Amino acid sequence: MTPPTADQPDATALAAFHAGGGFLFPFRRGYDDLGTLLEHLPKDAWRRDEAVLGGLVLYLVKQGQAQRAKSYLTAAKLDFEKTDQFQIMELLLALHLGEPVSEQKLRQWRRLERSLPISEPLLLGLYFNAMMAMFVRLGRISDARIAGQQAISCYREDGHVYLEHFIYIHLADLDVIEGRLHRAQHNLTAAERCLTQSGTHYGNEDAVISVIRLAIDYERGDLARVRIRATDLRNSLLIGDSWSELFFQLARIAVLSAYFLEGREAAAEELASFQADYTRRHVGEPRAMEALQALVWHLEWHPGAAERTLEHLREWPMQSAIGTMLATELERTMGLSTAPLPKTPRAAIVGALQDARTARGPKRRAALERALRLAFDEGQIAPFLEHRDVLMGLNATLSRSDRLHIQGRLSRMTNRVLRLVSDSYVVPAPLRDAGFNRRQYRVAVALLSGATNKQIARQLGTSEATVKYHLTSLYRLTGVRRRSEFIDFMYEKDTFLNS
Repeated sequence: MTPPTADQPDATALAAFHAGGGFLFPFRRGYDDLGTLLEHLPKDAWRRDEAVLGGLVLYLVKQGQAQRAKSYLTAAKLDFEKTDQFQIMELLLALHLGEPVSEQKLRQWRRLERSLPISEPLLLGLYFNAMMAMFVRLGRISDARIAGQQAISCYREDGHVYLEHFIYIHLADLDVIEGRLHRAQHNLTAAERCLTQSGTHYGNEDAVISVIRLAIDYERGDLARVRIRATDLRNSLLIGDSWSELFFQLARIAVLSAYFLEGREAAAEELASFQADYTRRHVGEPRAMEALQALVWHLEWHPGAAERTLEHLREWPMQSAIGTMLATELERTMGLSTAPLPKTPRAAIVGALQDARTARGPKRRAALERALRLAFDEGQIAPFLEHRDVLMGLNATLSRSDRLHIQGRLSRMTNRVLRLVSDSYVVPAPLRDAGFNRRQYRVAVALLSGATNKQIARQLGTSEATVKYHLTSLYRLTGVRRRSEFIDFMYEKDTFLNS
C-alpha cells in the first residue's frame, strides 16, 4: 500500500484504512502503515468510527501504551453503535493490562464466540488468542490449551504465521509452569520458525521469546544467565509488546535467581523494581508478586510473615497461573492447605519433596531420591532450590546413594543439585563480616524462627550436640552469652526483612 501524503484529504486516508481491513488493518498491512494512516485521519475519527478506534487501540498496545489505549476505549461520547469488535478490543486490552477477570465477564466473552463470523478466521483467531490468556489467568489450563489450538487453526486458515508465533509462546509458558521443559523448547522452536517465515518484526518479538527461554534456563539451574539478562528483558517488556503473565514469569525467575545467587537484599531490590514497573505497564494488583514475596519470606525462615501474606492473598482471586502455582505449593509446604497439587511433572517433584519434609530416616531419603528421578527426565532443578530445606543434612547420603549412581547422568545431576542448594544459602554481609559460615548461618536463622535445639537438629539433619557446638561458636563470634542476646544481635544487624 502507498501511504497517503500530507496533502491528501482525510477521506482518502480513511478509505485506505477501511480498504486495508479496518480493525484488522495492522494484521493485514502492518503497524508501520497503520501509524502513517493514523497521522492523516481526522483527530476525532476514533470517536465516530469503531474500526478506527480499534486500529488506534491496537497501535498503542503494540507501542507499550496499553493504559493510554484504555483511556480511548473508555472515553465518553463515542458516536457509533458498538459491535462485537468492541468486545474484542476490551478482551485484547484485558489481556495486555492484566485486568481482573470475573466469571461473569468470562461467560460474556465466551458467548461472543457464537456471534463472530466464521468467514473472518483472523478475527476468530484474535478472539481465541485472548481467551487463552484469560483461561490461564483463572487457572483453567486445559481450556487455555484448547483455545490456543483453536487460535492456531484460525491463523493457519488465514495464512497469518506472524500471529501464530504468539500462541506457541503462550503454550511454551504453560509448559514451563507445568514443568514440561522439553515441550516448552519445542514450542519455542515453533514460535521462532513462524516468526522467521513471516519475515515480520515490529518490536520486541525476540525479547518475548527470550523471556520464556530464560525461564527454562532458570528451571534447569542456570541462574547466572537469568541474572545477566533479566533487566534488559524487563525494560523491553515495558516499551514493547507484553502481557501480565509474561511479566510475572520474568519477575519470578529474576527475583529468585537474585535470591539464590546474592541473597535477600538483591532479591528485595529486584522485586521492588518489578513491582514499580508492573504498575507503570499494567493495571490491578500484582498478586503474583505478593506470592513471590511470601516464598522469599519462607526461604528466609520467616514463616509468620509468609503466612500473613498468604492469608492476605486469599481475600482476592489470584488472576495468575504463576501466582497460583507459587501460593499453592507454599501453602502445602507450610501445612496451611491439603488441596491436591495438579497432575504435572513439576507438581510430582514438589509432591515428593513435601513427602520428604514429613518423613524421617530411610523414608525421607527414598522420597528425595524419587524427586530426583522425576526431575531427571526434564533436567528440572529449580524445585529443589525453592524447597531446599528438605535436603538439609542429606547431602553426603544422597551423593553416595547406590540407587542414584546406577545412572551416571542422574548421579551428576544429583551432585549439581546438591552443590547449587548448598551455594544458595547466601550469608548476609553483616554476618559474613562477623565470621559466620553457611552452616552457622542456617543454625542462626533456624534459632531466630523460634525453633528449639532439637527442632534445629532435625531441620539440619544433625545432632543436638552439633547444634549446641554451633551455638557456642556463634555466641563467641558475636560476643553474647545467651539466646536472647544473640537474637537481639541478629536483628541489630538487620539480617532479616522487617515483618
